[in-house]
Amino acid sequence: MRADGSGLPSRKSAYALVYAGQVSVSAVMSFREFRAGLAGVLDRVRRSPGAAIFVGAHRKAEAVLVSVEQYEALLESAERQRAVAAALASVRAEGLEPSAEDLALFVEVAAGHLSTDELRDRILSRYRR
Repeated sequence: MRADGSGLPSRKSAYALVYAGQVSVSAVMSFREFRAGLAGVLDRVRRSPGAAIFVGAHRKAEAVLVSVEQYEALLESAERQRAVAAALASVRAEGLEPSAEDLALFVEVAAGHLSTDELRDRILSRYRR
């Protein structure tokens, strides 16, 4: 626990580093530290919507606390990825294989950079020429 009693690490240390959608756990708060510093942890999550607080026993992450905004974004991302996987499976079930260019567009949809309407328009525009 820090000298200020918050149970949080200094600003220089972080609980998680996020790179390209992957989480690397750099430190895990014990359940005891979490309980003792709950107000500070919740304040940190409120102030930094991208923050992820890992909690566990024996410094092994068992749970993660994120903002509602971040949680909803994760759910939306998972749904987009499931929809893209289902669409690709459907295309392949018809005996077709998307081109590399089409697959790149599907990746953009899964990442949330392109809507399904934009995907459809881009693919159809190739055939309307």
